[in-house]
Amino acid sequence: MTKSKLPKRPVSGGTFAGERPLYFDYWRVGYGCSENYSLDFWVEQAGEYHCKPNHYLSHAEYQIERWSRFFYITDGTAQCNFAAQSIQLQVGDILITPPKNPFGYRSRRPSHYHWFALAGRCPALLSNPPRVLHFSPGHDLLLEANFVAIRETLILQPPGYPLKAIASFYDLMARLEALRNEEAIVASNYPDAVRNAMIFLQENYAQPFSAAETADSVHLSQSHLRALFEKWVGESPKRYHTRCRIEQARRFLYNQNLSVKVTANLVGFNDVSHFSRVFKQMMGFSPGTRILRSEKTREETGRPGREQTGETRLDRPARPRGR
Repeated sequence: MTKSKLPKRPVSGGTFAGERPLYFDYWRVGYGCSENYSLDFWVEQAGEYHCKPNHYLSHAEYQIERWSRFFYITDGTAQCNFAAQSIQLQVGDILITPPKNPFGYRSRRPSHYHWFALAGRCPALLSNPPRVLHFSPGHDLLLEANFVAIRETLILQPPGYPLKAIASFYDLMARLEALRNEEAIVASNYPDAVRNAMIFLQENYAQPFSAAETADSVHLSQSHLRALFEKWVGESPKRYHTRCRIEQARRFLYNQNLSVKVTANLVGFNDVSHFSRVFKQMMGFSPGTRILRSEKTREETGRPGREQTGETRLDRPARPRGR
């Protein structure tokens, strides 16, 4: 990871007594509590870390008696050493550690991960009895969006934020379960080159599309990769990349309540008008209309608007066309 890839958003969450600059190139952390709600568990901290090379951080003293911790690796690799086991983490891996499980996180090269910590009772839906869990769902935009939503909820702390954070936690678990169920049916049926190219495009949604770089990432010619995409995905790599951008924009507009202009810039569009046209072509309505309708529905009914809960093709991955 290079400095140019670091987010343009401001660092948030403090320096942790000067320690964070020693370990991270960038961090963004939010803090929460249960407020006056009677909750069995709540999100007490959430953040994202861009780790420096040769990074090592001991989690032995991070509230191990109280916290259930979730980690989602989106760049680089890492090794987590527990008392009785060692787990290798790659891009797209999720690690869940229940209370009383200290470990060390080590990465030789720069890495990036999202994380949050639950305080209170360890949720029974994780495992009973609680144990360390390791999943490899791959890099999924909806999973990442839920980690982002939890963190930004704690940073912004809108009214009822402890409940909003827990709602995003359940959305995350539902998405993880869906991916686990679909993995054997869908992901394994894609050729490796197509699946890896899809991951490459998802990870680089904010960058300008490059047919050459996409093909190089899977060691194929541009024409061969395009033919595979047309056969298995039903569209070109460029069209799929645009859908990744628009899907991420949809989450920015709702999960973080960002403006259309800011959202356009975050997903790689320099022209807001062009972004709005592409968004409307793919979603069926403009991003501004989507926000206004959702806000109006919440004010009148207290429930999210229909657009807010609508699914797109990225919400449910398309079945492979070829066999």
